[in-house]
Amino acid sequence: ADTDPADGRLAASVAERLVAADGPFSVRANVLSRTAIDNASVAVLGDVLPADAAVRVALDGQPVVERGNPTGGTTMRRIVLVAETERHELTPALDDGTSVTLPRRTANATVTVDPPAGSTVSTVRANDRVVLHDSDGLDGAYDVALARYDTVTVTVDASSDLPPGSVRIAYRAETTTKAVMAVTVDA
Repeated sequence: ADTDPADGRLAASVAERLVAADGPFSVRANVLSRTAIDNASVAVLGDVLPADAAVRVALDGQPVVERGNPTGGTTMRRIVLVAETERHELTPALDDGTSVTLPRRTANATVTVDPPAGSTVSTVRANDRVVLHDSDGLDGAYDVALARYDTVTVTVDASSDLPPGSVRIAYRAETTTKAVMAVTVDA
């Protein structure tokens, strides 16, 4: 009964803006980038934070950014996911025509084709969908868009068996962890 409704509205507004799909920390709605959080500063949040209020943003109790000394005020909490991405590279052994499966949520990949002399790679498929094709032969690095919500299996059509290293697939894998973001505003 003794809280300030203005603080509550400001805290809710800031929290909502931070978890929005186009928020300063967001990868997508309610998913925050670990890199953006680690590099957070008051300057980055200038358009989100109220100009005359003391504000603290914390993630699982650890301060992310703070301006002023919000000793009182109102705190709004949001359950979020924190995403970390790592770059991986596979060099599948495609000498017997086998395929390679990428992790779920792999939205794109770079496929590098370097066949030995006398061999031609004509087609690369992702889940039976042709993503690269050249009847004269593929050679070089190609960026490929993948189905983000599917587990993708990549297969290669070649004129002969390919030794290891003839095809490399680089991709970014995302892992997420649950966290609680707390926004405290003391105007």
